[in-house]
Amino acid sequence: MTERQGPSMRLPNVRRVTGVLAVTGVLLATTAGPALAGGVHEGNPVSVAFPDLDVPVGGSGVDPLGPNIWSTIGPTTLTEAKVTYHLTGLKGVHLTPSKDGGGDCLQPSPTQVTCSDPRDLSFEGETIELYLPVVVTAAKSAKPGDTGQVTITFSAKGVPPITGTSKIRVTGDRTSLPVTGSITGWIGGLGVLLLVAGALGVRVARRRQVRFVS
Repeated sequence: MTERQGPSMRLPNVRRVTGVLAVTGVLLATTAGPALAGGVHEGNPVSVAFPDLDVPVGGSGVDPLGPNIWSTIGPTTLTEAKVTYHLTGLKGVHLTPSKDGGGDCLQPSPTQVTCSDPRDLSFEGETIELYLPVVVTAAKSAKPGDTGQVTITFSAKGVPPITGTSKIRVTGDRTSLPVTGSITGWIGGLGVLLLVAGALGVRVARRRQVRFVS
């Protein structure tokens, strides 16, 4: 068993959505971001979605893998948040904690990771994207076209665990992976806003921020 800890933890990606931007975020999630496996798992006080991921032989996915989380009751704060991952159904594919994800992670095996967050996690209209994520890597021995899944569970103090699955597909090489990430999302969101605003024009400011309370 190995443990990864560090005094400096980077913040996860966050999309703050209000008004028209809320609609844009929904459209962006379906047109520019990773596909969502099994839809949205609704809960109280938060709901969670689980993106799918393609991984090239001999490389890692373009994005890390992690749940997207948002509040369903307005401003709320969670403590003792934790995300667990369990990969099944694939040979030559393994998980590792993301260096950019923050949190304290334990890895009992190459296919299992558990990450916890010592900080209080506050929502004020944000969607937290890829929270406490892992990196999915395929060895050169992995077979293109093979598929498996990662069972992901998000939990926090006083919050019933929410579990979903993300589909993992092995591709031939990195050039066959879809274009995802923040740049694609920004372009997709800007295009929708320009269509809505028409000749008036709209300035789009996409802020990545999440509030943590020590």
